[in-house]
Amino acid sequence: MSGYIFVNYHNFKIFFTFFLFWFGIQFGELVEDSVAFFLVLTIGILHGANDILILSKNEKDLRRKIKFLVIYLGIILLAIITYFLSPFLSILIFIGISSYHFGEEHLSEKISINLLFNSVFYFLYGLTIFLLLFLSSINEVNDILTELVGKTFNFQLLKYALILSILLLLTGSLFIYYKNKEKSKFLLLELFYIFLLFLIFKTNTLIYGFAIYFIFWHSLPSILNQIYYLSENFSRESIFSYVKKAFVYWLASILSLLILFKYNSNLDLFSTVLFVLLFAVTAPHIWVMFRMKN
Repeated sequence: MSGYIFVNYHNFKIFFTFFLFWFGIQFGELVEDSVAFFLVLTIGILHGANDILILSKNEKDLRRKIKFLVIYLGIILLAIITYFLSPFLSILIFIGISSYHFGEEHLSEKISINLLFNSVFYFLYGLTIFLLLFLSSINEVNDILTELVGKTFNFQLLKYALILSILLLLTGSLFIYYKNKEKSKFLLLELFYIFLLFLIFKTNTLIYGFAIYFIFWHSLPSILNQIYYLSENFSRESIFSYVKKAFVYWLASILSLLILFKYNSNLDLFSTVLFVLLFAVTAPHIWVMFRMKN
């Protein structure tokens, strides 16, 4: 991502985070959740809509394109099979790979030690975000888990996991500082941002808090990176091209959800199918983003 775009988006992100923090305090749960669902169903889905296009970029060999498509579809199939073999395990896998994915998107342009360290640090960052979110809305989280798999998270276990994750994250941060003293401001800012996100999670509903992070700290930066990767520039034309190419996938996703919801009166089954679909499309998306960044 070009430096100019990155700096301007960063300022935009911080402004909107504080604005939505204030907005959530002013209005009730119904308004919060409505805004959250709108953001997730628009920008959230859009940010994963051009995976196949990203996979095929710079590939002239038809056999390699077919190979990547088979791998992509194979990951989807594996995710679905995993859920039906062990729903609770699939949730843990989903949280694990999403933790890495969140950290990779947020930190990959800022941290470069080595592949192993970077990967562990990305995972710890994302896991800390998830654990702060879960602990801040444990009752809502457990209600969803009960619908999906008939199990719940243990509050004390999550708390100990959070403490361990933060300690390891701080240890990693000290190592980064040791390797590069100029990273001190960046590391302190990241600690402040994590605290800010915790306040947002604590004072708002589960879906609203998640949407603020997922959209403004993950999806929009990912979209900007994807546009730059696909077009190698930022312009009205490149942005419009990205949205146009993603629109059909986005529309198909929205229509599928509407049809599923309309013809399924069983809320538990709807939640299960929705999670399976989310897991099935998230897993290959993470693989695509890893390939794009590496």
